[in-house]
Amino acid sequence: MAVNLDVLLQGPIFDFWAVPVTFRPLASQPGQPDYQGRGILNTYSLDVAGLDGSIISDQRTILDIRESEFAVLPEQNDHCVIPFDCNKVPRGEYQIVDASSDGGGQTMLTIRKYETIM
Repeated sequence: MAVNLDVLLQGPIFDFWAVPVTFRPLASQPGQPDYQGRGILNTYSLDVAGLDGSIISDQRTILDIRESEFAVLPEQNDHCVIPFDCNKVPRGEYQIVDASSDGGGQTMLTIRKYETIM
């Protein structure tokens, strides 16, 4: 018997943790208007060890989305506006730099903060 993880597992998780997101389809659907969706925002810390023994600290910010909630999935160079995270902390606009599917109905978008210089 096949198990539909998108329905049985991801639905309740997204209902609890997901925050509203406005997607700007600059690359996936050029010329189309912004649209609403939702996703789970998270940031991971990364330590990269150099050959000389030094350690460089960085972070990776991701937005998980359910593929079943999108007619056309966001892709690299689209933007997303996340007004706040699950703790109500203001976030802002991000650029999607990578997208990878887990094969079970969820796509992880790697995002970076997008700021214009004035």
